[in-house]
Amino acid sequence: MAHARAVRAGRARAGSAAGQRRPVRRAVKRKRVAPQAARPKRSPKAPPTAQAAEESDEESTDDEDSDDEEMEKWEEKLLEMEEVLPRDMHPRAREAPHLVSKAKKVPYELAIPTYQRWMPVCQMSKKHRFRKCKMPFILAHTLGMLSRQRIPVSRVTLFVANETERGHYRKALQDSAWEKVRIELSVLGNKNSRNFIMKFFPAGTYVVSIDDDVERISWKIQEGMTHHVLRTLPPGSLETIIFDAYKQMRDHKAFLWGVSTSQNARHMKTYGISKRNGLVNGYLNGYISRPQCKELFRTLSDATEDSEFAVRHFAKDGVVLRYRMYAGITSPYLNRGGLQKKFEVKGERISAEQRSEARKKEERWGALELHRMFPKLIGLPKKRRDKKTMEVCFYSMGYPPGEGKKRIAPQLMDTDRVRYWQQNPKVLGCHAYKLYEGYKTARTLREAVSLGARPIDLAHDYNWGFLSVVDLSLDFPYEVELQEPGKRQAAAHFFWAKSSEKFVKVRIKEMSLGHGGLDIKKESLQLLAEKVPDRFRKLTPEDLRKEGGLLSKMPLVVLRSLLRWAKTGSLRYERRKTWAVYDALKVLGLTWLARRVKQREVEEAKAADKEPKRRARSLGKMGQATARKRQAKRGKQVTKVMKQHVKRSRR
Repeated sequence: MAHARAVRAGRARAGSAAGQRRPVRRAVKRKRVAPQAARPKRSPKAPPTAQAAEESDEESTDDEDSDDEEMEKWEEKLLEMEEVLPRDMHPRAREAPHLVSKAKKVPYELAIPTYQRWMPVCQMSKKHRFRKCKMPFILAHTLGMLSRQRIPVSRVTLFVANETERGHYRKALQDSAWEKVRIELSVLGNKNSRNFIMKFFPAGTYVVSIDDDVERISWKIQEGMTHHVLRTLPPGSLETIIFDAYKQMRDHKAFLWGVSTSQNARHMKTYGISKRNGLVNGYLNGYISRPQCKELFRTLSDATEDSEFAVRHFAKDGVVLRYRMYAGITSPYLNRGGLQKKFEVKGERISAEQRSEARKKEERWGALELHRMFPKLIGLPKKRRDKKTMEVCFYSMGYPPGEGKKRIAPQLMDTDRVRYWQQNPKVLGCHAYKLYEGYKTARTLREAVSLGARPIDLAHDYNWGFLSVVDLSLDFPYEVELQEPGKRQAAAHFFWAKSSEKFVKVRIKEMSLGHGGLDIKKESLQLLAEKVPDRFRKLTPEDLRKEGGLLSKMPLVVLRSLLRWAKTGSLRYERRKTWAVYDALKVLGLTWLARRVKQREVEEAKAADKEPKRRARSLGKMGQATARKRQAKRGKQVTKVMKQHVKRSRR
């Protein structure tokens, strides 16, 4: 019986390989090797609970496409590996919604906005396996995928730009299973077409939107970073996910769901549904239509319409859902037609790279506009190394870092001089308002605490700029002191020193993104700058207070130590801050002083190693045995410290 199954499997593989004009032997070899590569050698450890994962895991919202040649090779292999055995799956992958969900069936409408994808796939795609295929692009991609997933034709509607396009699609779909699919006239443009679809269906309709270039849906079955851990979603599973997603939306009071924001296995999970702020890809998502809510309509660019749709839903509902174990496989930057057609000059064919550049410019503009419209949900555009990666920067927790429940607490001292806004910024009548009225006249941190300021008040007021530090105290507890006066160049000139202001705003490590900067006395910063003029000479005031500035990764306690060193020539710090001081000195270019800090730590470690020997002499043989054990243990610690120094110095 086992032999019969093997023979049938071999014939199926041979037939598949023949259809792709590949030798039978190579197809069989792939079928044998690939599943073994995905099978773990050891039994996996028990993963954390889904709730713990949602609370602790950092979620990547990068929209990484699979357009490179290496991914194309893996796509061809994955097409042959749809069958997955339970022993090949991670324990949590066996709980995937398409396997275990008991959600009830609900009516839904599946919408596909499409443009010029009726043309032969060999003319629209550069992928190797399509080079001789004359099948219509949409049949080789989305409609073909929906056929494998057994989606009823009656559920699907194509939205095209004009009557001419509708005629082309009708002709292209003749004699196929999709010959009688409904085709509706929409409008030209990605953003406009999706807004049209929102208005087309009545309020409360469950709409599933899929792009016209989705080749398949991948499913992560094992933990790992390579494509070996991915499989194609089994036939007939998509509708189960659609029903489960509707149930999840009702349970979490959400109105929008999607899949993983990345097609890269590195950023996918075998389990979990994210409820955080982030991108919901346009290639596959579902929503409950609310055409009466004008604030949900896209208004910006075609290139960022899915980012805008997602953040508008999160701003209104406080939640969007994403299945972390699924991803749609598309190649939007390589295929012609669709949104890419917008970036071609009429009558001119340009390269994929030129289209990508034009699309990226529009995307950056849209990302900047989204930041201006939703500054608490979207950050400034973040430049990526890969052109295919989305530059919209989502604040996944729903607020900029340091401005939510987990606020960044300042490392201030009781003797630091502070200044509060005199106009109370708190909500009138609340407890925080009454407390602020009591401590807003404080001049030092100790005085503010004595007048009723709580730790949560200090953190909140500091992050939002209601509390300003006007003078840092340079008298602080320390354990290590180095008398190392540096050379000073009094003739140095600095751009930030030309203003008439007494203070310079500087960004440090313990700051939220919304913080305006710490007020540092200009004369104190001048002393430090004169020790390292090359680092400060060309800086402007904006450079010092922006994210990624010279001092932006330096803790306040370390900056305090360096300001004191610049003034007195004495570098004081706590022993547990040794590495932070070392890193800060390296950033400022004070390598000679950083080397001295490292030497001091080694000297202290060696001195501590000699102490047990001295004590052992006065304790006799028993004491000597104990001392030898301690010495051996301490020797290992000293060796470890010295190795760490060597490793960090090589960076």
